[in-house]
Amino acid sequence: MKVLVSIQQPVAQWQIPAECIGTLRARFPHIEFVHATTDEARRQGLADCDVAYTWILDQAEFAAAPRLRWVHTSAVAVETLCLPELFGRGVAVTNTRGVQAVPIAEHVLAVVLALAKQIPFALDRQREARWAQNEFMGSRLPWLLRGRTLGLIGVGTIGAAIGARARAFGMRVIGMRRRVGHGAVEGIDEVFGADRLPALLAQTQVLVVAAPLTPATMGLLGAAQFQQLPRGAIVVNVGRAKVVDTDALVAALRSGHLGGAALDVFPQEPLPAGHPLWTCPNVILTPHTSGFRQGHWDEVVDLFAENIERFERGEPLRFRVDPGLGY
Repeated sequence: MKVLVSIQQPVAQWQIPAECIGTLRARFPHIEFVHATTDEARRQGLADCDVAYTWILDQAEFAAAPRLRWVHTSAVAVETLCLPELFGRGVAVTNTRGVQAVPIAEHVLAVVLALAKQIPFALDRQREARWAQNEFMGSRLPWLLRGRTLGLIGVGTIGAAIGARARAFGMRVIGMRRRVGHGAVEGIDEVFGADRLPALLAQTQVLVVAAPLTPATMGLLGAAQFQQLPRGAIVVNVGRAKVVDTDALVAALRSGHLGGAALDVFPQEPLPAGHPLWTCPNVILTPHTSGFRQGHWDEVVDLFAENIERFERGEPLRFRVDPGLGY
């Protein structure tokens, strides 16, 4: 069996380290692993590989990969793969679900606490060497997570991890998912269907977007939805930027209806220097790093290795992407 490993990214953290290729070769000495770090090596590897371990694959590349039987992406998102063509030819597609759940959940709680405790404001005053104790009044008073409601858009592995940690702070956690009857979700007090989004928003003080980008979630949250949130609510997006109408979010922040936001994903990355988000009030911007953490690649490679063993034995693969759902 021949496995193409082609994970070249503009983001250094998401490029597979060379030592991980050595780990795979040592664990599976009977498998040929081709580590492609150039376009030419990738093209040659796709021509006769059985498995592609990558994060992106377009229609033209897939057409030139006649032996391909399984694609495993090093990411959670799969919109960078030509899914209709892959599924049309019966190619299995799996993703790296769950590996980033804990780091992203911890990031969400970190930024929610920072906004609740007015940390961005305090840091601004710190840089000015200004003792601002008497400025912590009115809307600047810190608030408690305890007793507030956190609403999740997307209750997969990441959403469940966020919910469990929010409940530990005494929050009520509600969530929206496409398949309401798909079973209870640990850490979620109540699950809403997409048709009940207004009801979810009306009782949410902290809205967290952790959903994949699909036709159903594209532009899901816009001006009307932000107005349905209680005044002073905050929005956290660690899912996909295009789930949220960024212009509407900026307007809701500047009008004062929203009390703040924490964004880790953006419609254009890097975020342009002149973008209005840079100057929005009470906003925390992180450069798509909520999933970063030490030891990431060890766990990612372990998951892929487990699926290789399953693939060789003809067993069901972990985290297989559902053709009907697109995730």
